[in-house]
Amino acid sequence: MNIGSTLAVLLLCAPTAAASQNFAIPPVRYPTVRASAKDAATFVPSGWVIASRDTGDLNRDGRADFALLIRMNDPANVRTVKDDGRSHRVDTNPYMLLVLLAEPRGGFRLAASNHRLFSRPASPFSPNEPVNDDTVRLDRGAVLVTLGYLRSWASYRFRWQRGDFRLIGYESGGVMAGCVGTYSINYLTRRVRKTAGPISSDRTSTAHRNVVGGQPPTLGVIDPDEFDAESTVGGEPLPCPAEVE
Repeated sequence: MNIGSTLAVLLLCAPTAAASQNFAIPPVRYPTVRASAKDAATFVPSGWVIASRDTGDLNRDGRADFALLIRMNDPANVRTVKDDGRSHRVDTNPYMLLVLLAEPRGGFRLAASNHRLFSRPASPFSPNEPVNDDTVRLDRGAVLVTLGYLRSWASYRFRWQRGDFRLIGYESGGVMAGCVGTYSINYLTRRVRKTAGPISSDRTSTAHRNVVGGQPPTLGVIDPDEFDAESTVGGEPLPCPAEVE
């Protein structure tokens, strides 16, 4: 589990346990997305809408490609939960990311899709930041996905290489046990930069490590709940400066 998911779980503070216990996420079936189409909007399945989009050249062929963040639009997935006499409306409609590459003769083809990147609310008081226009961006020829949690964040950078969108960079930061820590992993150079420091002080320790293990997952299969960035970092853990005094 990555640092963002870990901290989101540890720092979740729901007003009451009763509301969470009575909250159930409705099951959904994810549709099969068409493999090609004349325009980007045609890739959106029936019952889904475009939440945000960005365009840019992802495979360096001079054509404009698309990243579409789409969301299911089903009223059945909007639940009302009562807590202490108050009603809370929770929209559990899921998101899905589609990456479309422009074809030489016109139209687009589906190059990658993923719905695991964006977790659905597990309670009416989810600590995750809402998805917005900055969640998915095309940045310097790569797909950049940034996820915000209660007191942490994580970003994933994917680049088109060898016929797939491969994870080339991962960054995260957050607060846990009084310590502020960050990770910056470059899977191209196989180098890692880690920082750690106590919240109450400006003192910060910095360490450089190597990436160990195999290749990271691609955009189409990555799951933040299963992807453990820390397990790919070699060397000893980096303590807060206060812990080594």
